[in-house]
Amino acid sequence: MGKTKFTHVTRYAYPHIGGIEAVISQINDSLPNEDFEKEVLCCSNTEESSFENGVNYDRCKFLFEFAANTISPEFIWKLSRVNTDILHYHMPFIFAVIAHFIARPKYKKLYITYHSDIIGYDKIMKPFWFIYKKFIEQVDKIHVLSPNIIESSKIISPYKEKCVVIPQGISLQDNSSQDKVLKIKEKYKDKKIIFSLGRLVKYKGFIYGIDAMKKVEQAVYLIGGSGPLKEEFENYIKENHLEDKVKLLGRIEDNDLDNYYKACDMYLFPSIMQSEAFGIVQLEAMKYGKPVINTNLGTGVNYVSIDNETGFTVEPKNSEELANAINKLLKDDNLRKEFGNNAYNRVKAIFNLEQNKTKYRELSEV
Repeated sequence: MGKTKFTHVTRYAYPHIGGIEAVISQINDSLPNEDFEKEVLCCSNTEESSFENGVNYDRCKFLFEFAANTISPEFIWKLSRVNTDILHYHMPFIFAVIAHFIARPKYKKLYITYHSDIIGYDKIMKPFWFIYKKFIEQVDKIHVLSPNIIESSKIISPYKEKCVVIPQGISLQDNSSQDKVLKIKEKYKDKKIIFSLGRLVKYKGFIYGIDAMKKVEQAVYLIGGSGPLKEEFENYIKENHLEDKVKLLGRIEDNDLDNYYKACDMYLFPSIMQSEAFGIVQLEAMKYGKPVINTNLGTGVNYVSIDNETGFTVEPKNSEELANAINKLLKDDNLRKEFGNNAYNRVKAIFNLEQNKTKYRELSEV
């Protein structure tokens, strides 16, 4: 028997960084090269098509972006030439759905990963709902990262029987350096460390975490990442005299990230929009036994870390609730340890990458 051909269709892919891109890479890594021919049809105006790590990345130029869609005639043309065993779309990407009906690609099975509903552009996209729903009706399997989205999504909740839950997984291997962890702790030796990581953009909600530090003592809030709001955050920190409490670290090198996860005393995930569908950074902290404070988004974020079990969940855009949750954990070493142990055990039981590879392999059977 020949190889099974598996084709992903998505807006962006590697080397672009994001939750959808991470899931695509995780699925591809789970499928042995000797059994699968893997390709990704995506858009990019900066990267050329390439073959890397057993995956053919077929990248299309696009004319412009509109409502989180890349508009690309080349994408439609290349999709029309697809002949595959498994055609796997990553949603939300309405342009790809329109392209699907125009291009009429050939396939044996039609799957999707439904990462989230369309957030922020739902009114603009309303004229296309009928074609979106028609597409979902034709899909053979719907992969979701958590059961939460099945219940909360009006689009896929009518198709529960098609849904398969496979969350993102992570390796349980400890990739930290004890010397580097100690150096981080020594730098802030008189304070507990609160850590966040992500792009400095509005939906990540970092401004509420920064604001919460007005009511937090004997702790420092370290934020790793870069983005367009850096200057705004710097000004806010300075205007509110929070220089000793909040540190913007900029981009942290990949090989140094685990040191910060391990050095911190808790992880803060203050995102404010439902487009935050999962939050794998929570898992990275939890595998090192760190409690998580997240926000009540009703998405996979609240499936990853559970309120009053692995940390606390507060309402989005609420600095006071964030401050209260932080202070509860700062003042109670036993609670922090209990939540941290629960966090590690949850990662080991549900989000272990090795066991999830088996589930992805089963998902990819024709």
